[in-house]
Amino acid sequence: MLIECLTTIEQFDSLLEQWRELEKASPDTSIFMTWDWQRLWWKHYGTGRELRILLAKEEGKTIGIFPLYQETHWLRGLWRVRKLRQIGAGGDTAPDDLNPMLLDGSRDSVAKAFADHIIDEIAGWDLLDLVDLQPDAPFTKALICAYKNRPSMLNVGEPSSITYGKLPATWDEFLANLGYHRRAALRRLRRKFEQQTGSTFIVWADPSEIDAAFERLASLHRLRWEGRTDHPSFNSPQYLGFHRELMHALLALGRLRLAELQIGGRSIAMLYGYRLGNTFYYFQSGFDPSMAAWSPGELVVGYSIQQAIEEGCEIFDMLKGDYHHKRHYLRLTRNTVWVRAYRRRPTAALYRLKAWLTSVSLGIRRKGKRPYSDQRDGTDKLPSSHQSGKVMPSCLTV
Repeated sequence: MLIECLTTIEQFDSLLEQWRELEKASPDTSIFMTWDWQRLWWKHYGTGRELRILLAKEEGKTIGIFPLYQETHWLRGLWRVRKLRQIGAGGDTAPDDLNPMLLDGSRDSVAKAFADHIIDEIAGWDLLDLVDLQPDAPFTKALICAYKNRPSMLNVGEPSSITYGKLPATWDEFLANLGYHRRAALRRLRRKFEQQTGSTFIVWADPSEIDAAFERLASLHRLRWEGRTDHPSFNSPQYLGFHRELMHALLALGRLRLAELQIGGRSIAMLYGYRLGNTFYYFQSGFDPSMAAWSPGELVVGYSIQQAIEEGCEIFDMLKGDYHHKRHYLRLTRNTVWVRAYRRRPTAALYRLKAWLTSVSLGIRRKGKRPYSDQRDGTDKLPSSHQSGKVMPSCLTV
């Protein structure tokens, strides 16, 4: 097996055909590791960062790709820390599932080779900062195993919860699996919506309509979060440019899912997602708060799930964020973790101290928080972001 580290845009672009072939052959490729997402992310967010794309080959065949980059951070403006991160992490558009792409049948050996190469061959980094890894994926286990004799140099973060569901063959079967009250509420909302003149659910597939639909989505999302957050999506020039271009690229491949609810030509809700293989990824949405009495956000999710079922999708993935409304429709959860590894350098030690002090401060603040009441079942519990616990996968045996 040969591991190469590619560092130029020209080398990145030369991977197009190999990348797309590996997308098809890798059993757990996510939409966020596809060529279009990764290459466009680098186009819009790569300025000031240095490419470090790992390429695994065996007998001339590409059997693994792990797109990374290196960047410089400054602690207190005094100490330089060089971070090694995945392409896709670090911008204001937050993908999930950034595991390396590995050919089925070679996954364990390539994962170990990638971990060893990062530790032993890539020079210059002080902190390996990897996010959105599957806890039991081969690479995660290989990296943790590589640090088994120096555990103080590795941290594994608390899991992020992702809500998803397995889809049945028909919409009627899906409804039958919902609780009685949820099923009745959904039918009531739909009747109310469908009785309105000009009510319609649209999935946009015309390239000439995408830019206008994108603007409506951005506007609805900002309206939805106005006054509720200081950092809404669809705000920065990079975010807008990246997603506008990504929509066109994915539409050409049949992977874009941009849905809209309208009443009399007025947009009341939109949902932005993707399809890859048998999975529908729900990425972002927005609705008009003045129409909140219609529950447009819930309606557009329900129609999108029905659309996914009718297309033959088997999984509906709602991605990161353990929000209560997601469980109105889907109940299964999975997790991703972050992993940080440090080199024995003074700047890395300072960064570890800063991270430790931050965690101590956060723990003190959490102790003072009161549980919130879940109105559906009357129980008291901490929000998922405050739940403790770490995921420590076992070492990989190759």
